[in-house]
Amino acid sequence: MKKVCVLVLAGMMTVAAQAVLLDDFSGDLSAYTSTVILDANGGGSNTAAWQISGGALQLNTTAYDGIEQYAFILSGAALGVGEELRVDIAHNGASQDIGLYVGGTAPVTGTRYDYVAMYGRGNQLFSRGFDGGGEYGLAGNWGPVSYDTLFIARTGVNTFETGWYDAGVRNILATRTPTYANAATVVGFYADVRAAGVLGDVDNLRIVPEPATLALLALGGLLSVRKRR
Repeated sequence: MKKVCVLVLAGMMTVAAQAVLLDDFSGDLSAYTSTVILDANGGGSNTAAWQISGGALQLNTTAYDGIEQYAFILSGAALGVGEELRVDIAHNGASQDIGLYVGGTAPVTGTRYDYVAMYGRGNQLFSRGFDGGGEYGLAGNWGPVSYDTLFIARTGVNTFETGWYDAGVRNILATRTPTYANAATVVGFYADVRAAGVLGDVDNLRIVPEPATLALLALGGLLSVRKRR
């Protein structure tokens, strides 16, 4: 019995070691690229900047000209099959959105294309994005809902779960299976700005094994012990 406990624990520790902290926002934002993927009024642009404040990421709009949506992409990051992208969030801005972005192609100015998003809006949660150039149907929890972490999990080569955690409890909002394959090689943040002010705070962007992967590896450790008896 002791062998089972030890080997399963070792398997769990191996999985935990695979977690990768992409950014805790204690440095700078030089590894990111910001793209306005929608300028809804087609006119002038907002005066806005991504910034780090108090060890968290924010988007600060100091002059508002109209609705704009952003992709803020971390260079070199990608989401593998069996992995989950997570970020801690203390959201403010009841009519604005901020959250996660996972795509298959680099964002182009003025173009919403090929990505899955999961984001908070005050005490509500939503998931949307684009399957190639076609928009997904909106999935939402109109709340009020409590959340402290957002996630996008790549559960298959072309299947994504989106949702949130509240005090460690995992909740799935939507599952997306694009007809236009999403390679998940573009990872970062999504924001929808509808007013001047500070949108955030998000922190501890990380990739961890998604729960089904962790469970399978733990079960594999248990089965290997049983075979030795």
